[in-house]
Amino acid sequence: TMAETQTLNFGPEWLRALSGGGGSGGGGSSNAVASPPLSPALPKYKLADYRYGREEMLALYVKDNKIPIDLHDKEFLPILQEEPLPPLALVSFTEEEQRAES
Repeated sequence: TMAETQTLNFGPEWLRALSGGGGSGGGGSSNAVASPPLSPALPKYKLADYRYGREEMLALYVKDNKIPIDLHDKEFLPILQEEPLPPLALVSFTEEEQRAES
């Protein structure tokens, strides 16, 4: 039937490219040539221009930073917290959380 010979191309093009081209469809055709695996040094997709790792983000955190004066406005008071919470990566697990993790 026509449905078997036609390749389904749904989803955005960048997503099909991520999953290996999407051109060979359901794998039913015997004449499809398997492409060689990509080298691990070359990602299949382009990384974001402004991409930051965990350590870089944690390095931005300054414990003694004060709340910007612009936020000392009455419209922000309901959501303003004098002591900002530290990043969760710097917070130790409670005993209960440690037990649940193991």
